[in-house]
Amino acid sequence: MYISSKIDTTGLNNNPINDSPFRIGSSNVDWCEPNYAVTEYISEFWNTANIINVWIKGIQYILLFGSTNNDYTFFIVFKTSYKWNYNSLAGQLVDEISILWVVMAGYTIFLPAIYFPQSLRAQRHRFIYSCIVLTIIVTCLSIIYPYANAFALMILGLPSTAFLAIHLSRCDNRRIKNLGIHCLGMWGVAVTIWICDRMFCSFWLSISFPYLHAFWHVLIIFSSNEAIVVCAYLVVKYQYPQANLILHAWPNEQWGCFSLPYLKFHDDGSYLSSTSNNFATKSIV
Repeated sequence: MYISSKIDTTGLNNNPINDSPFRIGSSNVDWCEPNYAVTEYISEFWNTANIINVWIKGIQYILLFGSTNNDYTFFIVFKTSYKWNYNSLAGQLVDEISILWVVMAGYTIFLPAIYFPQSLRAQRHRFIYSCIVLTIIVTCLSIIYPYANAFALMILGLPSTAFLAIHLSRCDNRRIKNLGIHCLGMWGVAVTIWICDRMFCSFWLSISFPYLHAFWHVLIIFSSNEAIVVCAYLVVKYQYPQANLILHAWPNEQWGCFSLPYLKFHDDGSYLSSTSNNFATKSIV
């Protein structure tokens, strides 16, 4: 499914420098969009153009919460641009391994202890250490066999999807439930598009529409943002059922999918300082 680029690399394959993971085109993972079809400077133009969505979300966060998300936004823009501009193995690993560690960090911090193996429920730090070891192993394997990275990330995302679906079925907040259903639906469409781009590339090329992976990026950015908000609500309500959390949308709900959902406490939060209700205690119940 590899699409040859317009850059002529004839005669370079015997050069040892081409074994460098930083070399242009050194990644064996390529998507359906033809390389360097729009400009000679960008490997997959429309995949790279999706950083605009990251900038938009980053600007929304900055306007809403201040400048605390600047570094994170810049890092995402950098790794995305580097990956899709040059299609190098180093760019691929930076992109995918960073996602791996973020996903695993989310599990270690937010996953309720009721879902832990029985031997780990009483000591959350043992679960955290286990996740770190697992992440290191997967990271090493991803360097050895990078082609499997995307599939590994899909598999690691399944538990969070199951958690979301199970707890949404028990949620009595209609707005959160609707947001969660919308998130799961968008995620399902995104995965379908990802599979179609990977499995049926020749068909999309035959109709001159090899851009499904770009749509995947758009959908996954919006669905991931919604998933974070929904999971945050569910986890906080699980830890502190008395918390009065209200779902808001910035700048307003009329913007629909282009608005930024976020949560806000509407009480004094005094229960958060209680020694009997702190995170460490509640996480093992």
